[in-house]
Amino acid sequence: MREQLKMPVGPGKPNLTDDVRLVQRLLDRQAARTGIVISQSGQFDHATQQALAIFQRRVMRNPMANGIVSPGDSTLQELTSTTAQRLMAGGAGGLRLPHRIGNSELAEEDFVAAAAALKCDVRSVKAVTAIEAPNGPFDIWGRPTLLFERHLFHRFTGGRHDRTAPDLSSANPGGYGRTSEQFGRLERAYALDATAALRATSWGGFQILGDNYARAGFGTVDLFVRAMCQSAAQQLTAFVAFIQFSPALIRAIDNRRWADFAKVYNGPNYKINDYDNKLEKAYEAAQP
Repeated sequence: MREQLKMPVGPGKPNLTDDVRLVQRLLDRQAARTGIVISQSGQFDHATQQALAIFQRRVMRNPMANGIVSPGDSTLQELTSTTAQRLMAGGAGGLRLPHRIGNSELAEEDFVAAAAALKCDVRSVKAVTAIEAPNGPFDIWGRPTLLFERHLFHRFTGGRHDRTAPDLSSANPGGYGRTSEQFGRLERAYALDATAALRATSWGGFQILGDNYARAGFGTVDLFVRAMCQSAAQQLTAFVAFIQFSPALIRAIDNRRWADFAKVYNGPNYKINDYDNKLEKAYEAAQP
């Protein structure tokens, strides 16, 4: 089923079947916030219009609710987000990430557009994502690919969780565990310190660290995480902004100086993981 809203949905709008069904599915996911459950028929009916209007009034606090949602507007953004909130179950904390609504993979034209914006070779952009997220921008559950960094969580929290949660907070890097364990580690850290946990995690196909949210073009780490969860295209947009923020990264990727690139992008210890040589090999292997 298509996961992108193509045309507006609402009274007097095109109301394409797949668009309406997507909106109905998103409304159904928001039932806990509205108290309304609707069928996912693909037909824009009175119940769907009412559910949209109630969502706009009750959740968005919009007194001018019109029951209309369009691609990229604030209603769609809110529908697709249950932005970082605690879901308490007994004494345990929980984290709910926004749902993906866009593409889960990048198309060739996406790479071409990014390379044009950065004035670099298309293969250079492909090389970065091939090394940073070899299994793709999203996992099998539709969550962005994650890597939780315990030494950064330690830094952002002043080490106050080192004794009680040493696997999540330590001055020493490492202890990552399997890829499948990353969301669970993030979830546990989020229960201890929500903002620090999001900042200490690398996100998506380009593994941009949450702490770099401003350099990637976002006002808060929560907005950054929301975008990372929505689509591979949003992840690519953040990557372009992040590279453009740094003259050193622009020069390095434009001239394919992979050691210089890795030193800034992956940190001064990049040689430990041989990032520069991996990037060079990925570049050579990438399709032009």
